[in-house]
Amino acid sequence: MPTLAKRIAKLNSALLKAKTEEDVKWAWSRAFSIDYETSEDHDLYTRTILFEFKHDKKLTNKNQLAAVVAQVLYYLHRLKIGQTTKAIPPYFCIADKNECLIGAVQEWSGLYSDTTGRYDWDLRPSSPDHALIDAVLAHAPFASLHVRDMRNEAEAEAIFGQLDTTLSAHTRLEVGDKKIISEENFEDVFQLWNSIFGDSVHNGFKASRYFVADIQDGNTVLHPNQGKVLFKVGPEEFREKKILLDDYDRFWSIYEKVRDPKTQRGILAKIDRLTDEGDRRRHGEFFTPLNFARLALHYLSRELGPNWLESGEYRLWDMAAGTGNLQYYLPAAALPNAYLSTLYKEDVEHCGRILPGATIFQYDYLNDDVGNLFKSLGSEQDRHALDIAGSLTWKLPERLRADLADPRLKWVILINPPFATAQKGGATGANKSDVSRTVVRELMHARGLGEVSRELFAQFLFRIRHEFAGKAAWLGLFSKLKYINATNDQKLRDTLFRFTFQRGFMFSSVNFAGTSAASQFPVGFLLWDLAQEAALEDQAILLDVFDTKVQKTGVKRITSSNRGGFLSKWIDRPAATEVFPPFSSGIKIKRHGPDVRDRVAPGFLASLMCKGNDLQNQNAVALFSGPYASAGGLSITPRNFEKAMVVHAVRRAPKAEWHNDRDQYMRPGGELPGEFVLDCVAFSLYAMSNHTAALRDVEYAGRTYQVPNHFFPILLETLGGWRIGDSDIAVQLPTAEDRFVARWLAEREGFSPEARAVLAAGAAVFRLYFGELARLRTTKFGIQTWDAGWLQARSALKDRDMGKEELEAVSRSVAALREKLRAGVIRHGFLAG
Repeated sequence: MPTLAKRIAKLNSALLKAKTEEDVKWAWSRAFSIDYETSEDHDLYTRTILFEFKHDKKLTNKNQLAAVVAQVLYYLHRLKIGQTTKAIPPYFCIADKNECLIGAVQEWSGLYSDTTGRYDWDLRPSSPDHALIDAVLAHAPFASLHVRDMRNEAEAEAIFGQLDTTLSAHTRLEVGDKKIISEENFEDVFQLWNSIFGDSVHNGFKASRYFVADIQDGNTVLHPNQGKVLFKVGPEEFREKKILLDDYDRFWSIYEKVRDPKTQRGILAKIDRLTDEGDRRRHGEFFTPLNFARLALHYLSRELGPNWLESGEYRLWDMAAGTGNLQYYLPAAALPNAYLSTLYKEDVEHCGRILPGATIFQYDYLNDDVGNLFKSLGSEQDRHALDIAGSLTWKLPERLRADLADPRLKWVILINPPFATAQKGGATGANKSDVSRTVVRELMHARGLGEVSRELFAQFLFRIRHEFAGKAAWLGLFSKLKYINATNDQKLRDTLFRFTFQRGFMFSSVNFAGTSAASQFPVGFLLWDLAQEAALEDQAILLDVFDTKVQKTGVKRITSSNRGGFLSKWIDRPAATEVFPPFSSGIKIKRHGPDVRDRVAPGFLASLMCKGNDLQNQNAVALFSGPYASAGGLSITPRNFEKAMVVHAVRRAPKAEWHNDRDQYMRPGGELPGEFVLDCVAFSLYAMSNHTAALRDVEYAGRTYQVPNHFFPILLETLGGWRIGDSDIAVQLPTAEDRFVARWLAEREGFSPEARAVLAAGAAVFRLYFGELARLRTTKFGIQTWDAGWLQARSALKDRDMGKEELEAVSRSVAALREKLRAGVIRHGFLAG
């Protein structure tokens, strides 16, 4: 084995070369032969030491050190109260490329064990709560942390000695703080317990009965000499089992026995979950992910106070309970105050097993008792629409009806309603024409709500709004966010959804089993006060943003604005009255099909395909030299050219991510600076979404058309000084006329450096293209005229593997201009920041 001096020298040599935090981790782990155990975001975990590595943090700076210690406390907090079954190590070690320190975990238990809400434990550990950092600075053990310089021989020897001793210690010799067993994590603890002791206790009793006896203090007796454990499995019943006591001692060196009677009762009430065969359901497949369902309950407690449902002051109802995921982590003491209704008998049976004590019943919220409810509201219009006559039988449980009639009770509707929509004229697949034909829909039609009534989501909201009118009630709603800001949901916001936002969070749809990472969209949990009516447009809706590990990454503002202020309403859309060949791509004509749009406006220059008004449609924004055969297109003319370039640029420039997928583009907040407009033009001309082209002799609908490229950006005077590699193209130039964009550019001044870089890089590509025309497959890209489009020129060069450097220069300059435009998009009010 190498001497200590050699080991230290080898580590310091590796640290000296380290360029990243990962390099530092590799150097330290190799120096002490530590296996990589980095699950659950720990830098490095061992049974005796939790490691946190940095690259070059200057740990002697107390503020920087306090932030890193706070990060370690986040990991210890999760080990203490989370669902992981890892033990809490007795020590933690923080190291970078120059320094190292070792701390005793137990000295910090008062901070990382906190559950009072004093610190925001939802944040990413790498961005700890400032309140926790301040607490670390004020904590007495912080002053005694000894940061050692690994370049100092004596200091390095001390670190090596302590780490060697601690890492080689037997796992039972020393333990850190013990983990707690709670209603939230007892299932995961059981899985670990059962994997160790399940075979030893197996007989006519379920392993779960031995487990619940074992976790309660005083319910087991050790017989060390015989290697047996006596379990109290009933009031007067004991079972003796032979168990390896080393394993038994090791398990209970990690966990605390459950001494709190309330927690004991809660676990006992839910014990059937441990042997429930519905494992697919327990893990939330196709239903609300359990981690986020648990988070929603935490948000409710923050708003309504701890033990809100256990107090008896509130009642909870989930009208679309499914497999009960939203209520899965409710304390057992709260379940008698919870109502769950679902369409399917098997879901009622499943919920009955996992949520004992709750009132669970089969019920169709959009059909059952709708006539009764609206008859009691006393509307002649409603009674006529539903043909209500005489007395009707209620399907709601009598106890629920009595609670709904009790003015002293407060209500929480916790729900993830379905989002299916009936399509006009019928459809196939998930959106069937009869999916939303319900009694509620008929009533909504009678009230003149029109298209809104086709959505099941809206139907649930309609009945909920009336069912809880005049009551103290809160709506905890899991859903997509389109109801807040989508164009098509304006009537929903105007007529139904006029509640007051309280708090909420959002996460990616990728957390739902069976969804695609390639098409993520935001899902929100928002809590609304139903008793306070307010327009969504007048409210500040700020949501905490969580990643897939349920770590808070930031805050997102969701803007709800009237569709009259949308960007799609800002640009002029001249009437399209003249026939022109429609395009299906940059150089292909669409001659047949059910949706052929072959009209352009007088003075037509190009077409702006501009589908929708939100970021999810970013890829459906592009420029073409003819009308694009799809909805959302408009004719670009000299009058609206600048606005069209602005719309194209601001819709293409932002980075589309799951959390901004449904963000709506708005009209600019005032007159746009000239430089910003010029930037938009330069960006649009050389963006990959510019599909403008020039085509000759296009046959369409019995006529022959010439398709000029009005977006050709180079003046003929400039072309005259370039080498033209194709004589057929060269002979066209003496009689040609400058295209609109080339003249427009020549007449403008004040381009920013970023825009000038784009125009210069683009011109260099066109110059190379013209010089190499004789070597290009021009017919493949429909090139027959001098005014080829950016799509044609770049495609022809790439086809022959030419102009790599020139094309990369365009890409770099466009990317730099895009970054500048992104700031302008926010600054000028096109998107909320």
